Amino acid sequence: MIKLKKVSETIDIWEPIKVIQEDIDEAINYATISLPWTFDRMGYGPRTQKAVNARLMHILMGVLNQTILERILTKKGYKCKKDWTNYRESDIFDFIISDKKYDVKTIHIYSKYNDSAQREKFSKELLIENKNYPGPEWRHFFPLMIPLTQLSISKLKDSYIFGIAETNEDLRKREPQKNDNGFWCAVPFKFAYIFFHSTIVIKQREKVRNGFQLNVKWISKQNHLFPDNVKNLVLTIFGEWDGKKQTENIIIKRNEFSKSKKTYSSLSCIKLEHPAYLYDDDDLVITVDNHYNEFIAKTTNPLINLNSSDFEWHLNEISFVNLQVPDDYVIYWLGYIPYQEFAESFQKYNAYFIPHPKDYDRNTIGIITPKLRSKLAGIDRRRLKAIDEGIDIPWPEFLSLINKRNEIEVGMMVVAMRGPQPLGGACYFYPPYAILESAIYVLTSDLFIMDSLPKK
Repeated sequence: MIKLKKVSETIDIWEPIKVIQEDIDEAINYATISLPWTFDRMGYGPRTQKAVNARLMHILMGVLNQTILERILTKKGYKCKKDWTNYRESDIFDFIISDKKYDVKTIHIYSKYNDSAQREKFSKELLIENKNYPGPEWRHFFPLMIPLTQLSISKLKDSYIFGIAETNEDLRKREPQKNDNGFWCAVPFKFAYIFFHSTIVIKQREKVRNGFQLNVKWISKQNHLFPDNVKNLVLTIFGEWDGKKQTENIIIKRNEFSKSKKTYSSLSCIKLEHPAYLYDDDDLVITVDNHYNEFIAKTTNPLINLNSSDFEWHLNEISFVNLQVPDDYVIYWLGYIPYQEFAESFQKYNAYFIPHPKDYDRNTIGIITPKLRSKLAGIDRRRLKAIDEGIDIPWPEFLSLINKRNEIEVGMMVVAMRGPQPLGGACYFYPPYAILESAIYVLTSDLFIMDSLPKK
């Protein structure tokens, strides 16, 4: 039996792969239509415009990185399988290579934070130098993480593939600038989210062949007489009808009302020609003409009507997120690790929480919180049930790995909430307090090199 090589030197990591516009276009095409049918894995929720836009960006990056990986693997002679067209049923995070199912995980580095975080510029040399550093100094710590919520018994993968994506600008925090070549989109939230994204309602609208039309009014209290005073903008609808993608451009005029010509069963998101042309007090108000008025009760609360059109969705300049990815976006594909070995490897490491206020440079040991204990207990129950049913579950019983001091004796980045603010263990990728969800991790030295990825 041939012993496979693990990542140990810079030559083991592929040279960074640059993004091309075709990659970006493919990712945008999927992300802008699939939201009603894509599981909210990170738990962003529909409560705020910022949260739903972050979810849209998360989907975009997942598809983009898989598209880049497929492009480079195909050139290397691999047979890959993905299907963006079947977005209502397929799982975009299942990536098939030579009939084996992989979960592709990428972590992002925004190099604009190098100075403020006082961290060294990322390079393959820096990663290899710290390939097996287990913490706690977070500037040298490169955990390769899997969120706890993705320990799914029903969707066990063969292996994980890990990559690191780098760009200078923080893609989550860009603001509209004139002539920025942006692709600025916004996702319905709160009551608009319920109306536009409820899949049970979408299917019923298509069944009875009655949907809705979109109304848009651009309210502006200012009357500017400068050369760049734009009187008309184009709003693009990304929606569906009859189970297929449907788009439409609407011309919106300052202080006038516009209506879509087409009828829709869903609205995934909208794109504005350019939010920078909205003034500070401008307001885009979106409502609907609902042609299907049946009360459709929410399963978990029959008093809530999923088909209620009694809402107004308000948008201004900062309501949009830019899906256009910069030219400097690159990905380092590090390696892969079979599921069984991942489950064995993460048990070698420590659990971490945020640095102590008196020692900002070092993570503290992760302590179990009541919420995390409840989550781990649920994972343990599902694991035991699966084992009783004859399913081989590779990961351990988590609660048995908590010691008498309530420390978690397993490689885990622990997250707790302070109001709406997540607090999580720090690492090179994320300066402190930015990790959104508790995750288990391995290190670069645990991975097998990409050149040994099976072709058959």
